[in-house]
Amino acid sequence: MRHLLAGTVAVSALVWTGNASAAEGACGSTAAGWNAPNGAVVFSRGEGPIRPVMDAIGEYRTHSMLSHGPGGSTSHATLATPTQTDWPGVCTKPINGNHLQYGYPGLEQINQGGAYHSLYSEGGGVEWIGWQQGNPTQAALIGDSIWYNHPFVTDRSRADSGQTIDRPLWHNMRVNYSLYQYRDLQSVHDMPGDAANNGMVCSTFLAYAHHYAGRGHVTPYTYSHGQIANASNALYAGVYNQCKASLGWFLNAALTVACPFYNVCGNAGNQVANCMSTNSCDSSSASPWKGVRDDPNATATSISPDRIGGWGVHSMHNTIWGPDYSHQLQWNSGGNVYGCWQ
Repeated sequence: MRHLLAGTVAVSALVWTGNASAAEGACGSTAAGWNAPNGAVVFSRGEGPIRPVMDAIGEYRTHSMLSHGPGGSTSHATLATPTQTDWPGVCTKPINGNHLQYGYPGLEQINQGGAYHSLYSEGGGVEWIGWQQGNPTQAALIGDSIWYNHPFVTDRSRADSGQTIDRPLWHNMRVNYSLYQYRDLQSVHDMPGDAANNGMVCSTFLAYAHHYAGRGHVTPYTYSHGQIANASNALYAGVYNQCKASLGWFLNAALTVACPFYNVCGNAGNQVANCMSTNSCDSSSASPWKGVRDDPNATATSISPDRIGGWGVHSMHNTIWGPDYSHQLQWNSGGNVYGCWQ
């Protein structure tokens, strides 16, 4: 039983019309549980707009989730496909800038059914997945601290109104998924911390959880101008190419058919690159992100999944998880669990 709620459990009235079939991959069932221990971090490498960014800076992992035990729930920050702008504005500004800036669902706590479909039904699945625990006692303190001590509210799933999703609160507000965290995490990793858009991403949430549980401050890493220039180009190209092919966020959208006289995919690429580089998510001009790309003094300071896990250039002693090796994640419990992640 959860012990700490924000006042009482407030079930959100923000329910979209429809059921589980309304958002493909948002809900579903899986074998009852993974084998990741309480407080372990589940790392994965999958498709999506973050992958070309990680490739460009020489890193591997694209997502990270905090396990609350075998067969239990998980806490993570993630971004569902943002909505398109209404016609006819979609041709010049394809993505709803507000939804891109304040990404949904953001920080959430979901069961194994929701976790499985978050990983395997969005953006083409998973190429690699594993978990790291480190010191079991220290890891469990993090898992329990976020699960039992952190305030949260309960919302209805937007895909299936019969399902609920817990949303941890920060500054008494739900935590959005903020692409700008990849450029500047600000003070998310501090206590109480703060950030634009009241936002986190998967790995900056884990740095926050590490500190929140009293396990120490996770230091960020500063990426060189050359790295962020490469990352900016890769992000723009990745979004542009998926849009042209009607894949990923643009699955079956056929925007190039709907807007034959506009560079609609270039506009989409600009929006996402602007959002990550300058937090200008409502702009489809190329100027904001190219201004950062072409400024030799521009850098980025953040905490990536690789840094949480102590991979590559990142010290294995920056977190309690870092000294561990990667264990194979298995979905090996009997039965089925149905759940949603958005």
